[in-house]
Amino acid sequence: MLQALLGAIVDILLSAAWSAVVRLFGLENAVEIATAVLGVGCIVIGSAVLLLGHG
Repeated sequence: MLQALLGAIVDILLSAAWSAVVRLFGLENAVEIATAVLGVGCIVIGSAVLLLGHG
């Protein structure tokens, strides 16, 4: 339980730091597009694995 709490705190801190870096360089749109592409890519890979029967 303590490990999960520490992991959540580290995750929040890293997220805040990443947001600050993105805002500093003005890359909000690029990060949103990259996140969307990565998400769609994961969905496509997962669907392909499911359809090919490797799951």
